[in-house]
Amino acid sequence: MKPFGNAALRAQMAACVQAQPRRLFQGSQNISLLRGTIVLTREGERAAEEIRAGDSLITRTQGMAQVEEVRTRRAMLQAVCFAAGSLGDMRADSDLTVPWDQRILVRDWRAKAMFGQPQAVVPAYELVDGEFIRDLGLQMMDLTVLEFSRPHVIYAGGLELAAAAAPQENLRPAA
Repeated sequence: MKPFGNAALRAQMAACVQAQPRRLFQGSQNISLLRGTIVLTREGERAAEEIRAGDSLITRTQGMAQVEEVRTRRAMLQAVCFAAGSLGDMRADSDLTVPWDQRILVRDWRAKAMFGQPQAVVPAYELVDGEFIRDLGLQMMDLTVLEFSRPHVIYAGGLELAAAAAPQENLRPAA
C-alpha cells in the first residue's frame, strides 16, 4: 500500500483538518486580543488589558455593546500577523497579531474574490497570504478575552474583529 495513495482518503483527511477549527469556534461569543491591542470604547481608545466587564465598546453591529466578562490567559497558540494596511488603507494601522482562529470582518476585494460576498466574517488563518498576512506559527500570547452576550464586530488594532459570525443583516454598509 502506498502512503497517502488513496485520493479519496487524502481529500477526506484534508476536509477534516479544514473543518475542525470552524466547528470548534463557530459559536464563540468572545474576542481574544493580544496585550496592548488598542480597542475603541465609549471613552476613547484603550489597551485591551484595560477593558473591564461593563465597559461599552464601539461596534459595527450595534453602535455600542457592553462587555459581559473579561478574562486573561497566557497560552501557546498559533498566531497570524496582519501587516499595517494589509486590509486596505489604515486597516490595520500598525502590525497586529491575533490568534489564528480570531474572526475578522473582511470588506475589501478579498471578501468577493475568496468568499463570493461583499463582506465576510472569517477566521484569521483563512486570510494568510504569506506576505502581508503571515502565519507566525506557535507563539506565547498574553490575551485579554472579551465576552459578549451576542455576536458583535468591534474595532481593535485598526481591524474589525468579530465575536462569532455576526449576522450579515446587522453589519452596516462600508463607508
